[in-house]
Amino acid sequence: MSLLLPLTLLTGCNSYELFRVTGFEQATFNNNADILFVIDSSGSMKEESSALALNFETFLGQLTSAEGSEVPRETLGDAVDNYVRESTENGSIIDYQLAITTTSANYATGPTAGVDDGEAGTLTGSPSVVKRGDADVATSFRTNLVCNTVYWKESDLSTEPGYAAAEDGSCPLPEGDEIPREFLECLCPSGWVTDEGAGTEEGLEAALDTLCRASPNPPDGCWAEDAPISDGDAGSVADFIRPEANTLVVIVTDEGDGSRRVPTADSDPTLYLDLFAEFPNPVRFAVIGPAYHDNDGSCLNGAQTWGVERYQLATSATAGRYIDLSDQENGCAPTDWGDNLTKLGELLNNQLTSFVLQGVPDVSTIRVFTDSVEVDESALVSGTVEAGTAVWGDGWTYDASENAVSFHGTAIPDYNSDVRIYYRPLGGVPRQLPI
Repeated sequence: MSLLLPLTLLTGCNSYELFRVTGFEQATFNNNADILFVIDSSGSMKEESSALALNFETFLGQLTSAEGSEVPRETLGDAVDNYVRESTENGSIIDYQLAITTTSANYATGPTAGVDDGEAGTLTGSPSVVKRGDADVATSFRTNLVCNTVYWKESDLSTEPGYAAAEDGSCPLPEGDEIPREFLECLCPSGWVTDEGAGTEEGLEAALDTLCRASPNPPDGCWAEDAPISDGDAGSVADFIRPEANTLVVIVTDEGDGSRRVPTADSDPTLYLDLFAEFPNPVRFAVIGPAYHDNDGSCLNGAQTWGVERYQLATSATAGRYIDLSDQENGCAPTDWGDNLTKLGELLNNQLTSFVLQGVPDVSTIRVFTDSVEVDESALVSGTVEAGTAVWGDGWTYDASENAVSFHGTAIPDYNSDVRIYYRPLGGVPRQLPI
C-alpha cells in the first residue's frame, strides 16, 4: 500500500493499515502521571524552596485530596459520588507519582567524591517515590524536599521560638513564610542537607539523567562522553517511569539552564528535546524560574538570559508552562506560590484532554479514535480563537501553536480509554516509526 494514497480511500482500513498509510500512531491515552521535580539546591534558593514546601497542598488539591488517600469504593453511594467527581474533576482520576532530584549534575562538588542522593539524576528521600494512595502524600513529599534536597545555610535560618510539634508527634506548618530551624528539627530529626549543590545548575541534564536511570530501555544518547552517568547506571532508579504514563518535569530554580551538552550562551534546547523524544512516554516541561520577557532583564537577578530562554523554549516546545518567580509589573516582587502551584496543577490536568503530537501533521489527514470509534472534528460554537474566547462543540481540535490535539465536551476520553491519533506528517513520511 503506497504512502501516497489519499486519505479518502482509507475508510475501510484497520489500525495497522491506517498506520502504514498515514504514518504515525500516537501513544495510547493513560491517566498515569510521573512527576519529577528538579530542585535548584544552591544557596540562593531558601525562599523559593520554603514557598514550595509550605504551599504544596495547593498543587495536590488539583490532583486529589491533600492526604492522597485512595477513593472510597465500598458502597453504592461511594460509586455515585465517584462518578460525579470523576466526570467533573479531571484531577480526581490522575494516578500520580512524585519524585525529586536536583540541578546538580556535577556530583564532584557534593559532600563526597561519589554520587550523593539527588546528584546526577538520582532521587532524594526514602522512599524516594511518593505515590497517590500513600498515607500522607504532602508530608512525605515535604520531608523529601525539606530534609533531603534543599540546602539550608546555617547562618540564614530563621527561628520561631513558640513552635512545637502536635500532640500526635506531627509537625504543623510554621506561621511565617519561611521554614524556621524549629520546624526543621521537628520534621528532620536525623538532620538536613548542609552542603550546597553544584554552582552550575543543569536542570535539563539532571532530568535526562533521571529518565535514563529509570527507563527500562534508555536511548544510547544517555551515555554521551560528557554525561555524568554511564550505561552501568541503567535501572538504578526503580519504579518511577511507568509504561505509557505522562512524564511531567518540573524545574524550580532562580537561574537559567547551564546543561553541559549545549554550548554556553546557546539558548537552543533542541539537542535535549531530541533526546527526550527518544523515550516512549511523552515528556512535558514546566519551569518556575526567573522572569524574563521582551528583552527586559530587570527581574533576572543575575541569571543569564540565554539560560532562561533555553527553559522557556523547552516549555513551549513541549506544550508545557513557564511560570515567573517574580512579577515584573510589581517591582519584581515574588509571585504568589499558591497561584504558581495552581497553574502547575492545571497544566497536569490538561494532559488528560490534550495530546502533543511528536511530528507536525498535515492537518487534513488527522483522524482520531477513542476505543476504536472515530471521533469527529469539533465545530466552533461561539467566540473566536484569536480572542481566546472560543467555545467548541463535542469532538477534537488541532492547535498549531502547541502541535496538539485537544478533546472537548462529551468527546473527552473516559478514565483509561484507548485513544489513538493518526496523521501524515508534513513531508509525507513519519519522522520516526514506533514499531
